[in-house]
Amino acid sequence: VENRIGATLGKVYCGIVGGVYRHEFAALGPSVNLAARLMASKSNPGLLVDNAVRLQATKRFSFRSLQPVKAKGYRNLVPIYEPASALDRGWKRVTGFV
Repeated sequence: VENRIGATLGKVYCGIVGGVYRHEFAALGPSVNLAARLMASKSNPGLLVDNAVRLQATKRFSFRSLQPVKAKGYRNLVPIYEPASALDRGWKRVTGFV
């Protein structure tokens, strides 16, 4: 199974959005939007993270900086990172699933 992941860290609203007859469960917020954009990015080799995730995970993982991306809703370019080791980048291809 091929996959791409975009991981961010930030405050979000998770809950029911809509009216009495038509509603849905949603996760809303800037970090949700950025995660979706990182996931869909052409430069995503399998797993991309933002600076907040990198800072939280630096004690356990090392990251390689990639070219910053222009993301809708952000005034400045957004720095992005991928895991430095091949093992950590292995998220792109999952085997033995189903």
